[in-house]
Amino acid sequence: MNKTKRTILTLLAVAGLALAIELCVVYYNANFAVNAKPSICVINDTIDCDHVAKTVYSQFLGVPLALWGIILYLFFLTMTFVDKLQNIKLLGFLKVFKNPESYIFCIGLLSFTLSMILAGISVFAIKSICVFCVITYFIDLFIAIAAKTKGNSILSEIKISFRDFIAALKEKKYLFAFIIVVLIVAGILTYTSLTNILAPQAAEIKKAKNFMSYDYYTDKNKMGPNDASVLIHEYMDFNCQGCFVANLYLHRIINEFENVQVIQHNIPLDITCNKYMKHEGHKNSCLKARYAIAAGKQNLYWQMSDILFEPNIETESDILNAAKKSGFNISKLQEDADSDEVKNEIQENLKDAETKDITGTPTFYIGMRKQVGITSYPEFKKLIINQGGKEKQVE
Repeated sequence: MNKTKRTILTLLAVAGLALAIELCVVYYNANFAVNAKPSICVINDTIDCDHVAKTVYSQFLGVPLALWGIILYLFFLTMTFVDKLQNIKLLGFLKVFKNPESYIFCIGLLSFTLSMILAGISVFAIKSICVFCVITYFIDLFIAIAAKTKGNSILSEIKISFRDFIAALKEKKYLFAFIIVVLIVAGILTYTSLTNILAPQAAEIKKAKNFMSYDYYTDKNKMGPNDASVLIHEYMDFNCQGCFVANLYLHRIINEFENVQVIQHNIPLDITCNKYMKHEGHKNSCLKARYAIAAGKQNLYWQMSDILFEPNIETESDILNAAKKSGFNISKLQEDADSDEVKNEIQENLKDAETKDITGTPTFYIGMRKQVGITSYPEFKKLIINQGGKEKQVE
């Protein structure tokens, strides 16, 4: 590796490492430090690193993404200086890494690709952006560009990396070391995934699933007592991951509060029925909204809601098959789902959302407070208490 390339990669990796460490601090303060002050990345509702850190999307397999970032940039730094490090007696095993630039390129490109998915989740599900995270996304891209060997295609770089990996595993000592490392990592990730010790958001979602019941359902799309003094209006889409999380939160809220009622409004982000959509959005959301409202006519709206959030429910056939197993009147369900009355209700919901300038899901009106996107359950609960929600007394 020439001096210029090494310098560029070092600067980029150190910058990424510094940001990843800062993001770990942000994550810790947002989720574990009760009296922590907002980070410098909290500017407004849209640019808010703390909000992003409190969501389930800020971790993978129970490990904060920021911690994964630290591991990533340490790998980049190791590969950048691997030719020097392998001369150290205890690090002689690093000689197995024969084409470090190719490895850096492949991992950097993969990281950037995954980052673009995270960026989409941040914009469309969380409704908040972590500026520090966005910077690291482009650092990953620049690292990949800087590491790429001139004259090699992307496919060539991938082939080189794969070939070296297979060649290394042919040597027994490296194969044995690889197996040991995989077993250790698998054990750690199994522990973090099961305990959620580093991911309180995931733990809250798992806990919320224990509150799923139908004891509090009232009329159609309403859940909770009819004399509730605090109303939560949720504008949602059944193909929105954030709405799935919100649905679990709302079940728990109804179980924990005595004066709260939830009213769910379907605003499918699907160009099939949503005239306000400029581009294709959530495929089959209109179909799911129709069946949810139709199920409400059998007073089974929330049972259908649970079905529609299942990841394997995509087509009308999927919906009907699941509904048959759950005791729905299928002929009436289909008839109502195709009725003008149900279709008109969706249009009324969409018009209402447009009037309120609601362009994304989930969006809540908690009493008089508007909340866009999901947040942590404790924060969501605090919003309800601030609007007059009264928790049930534990006997």
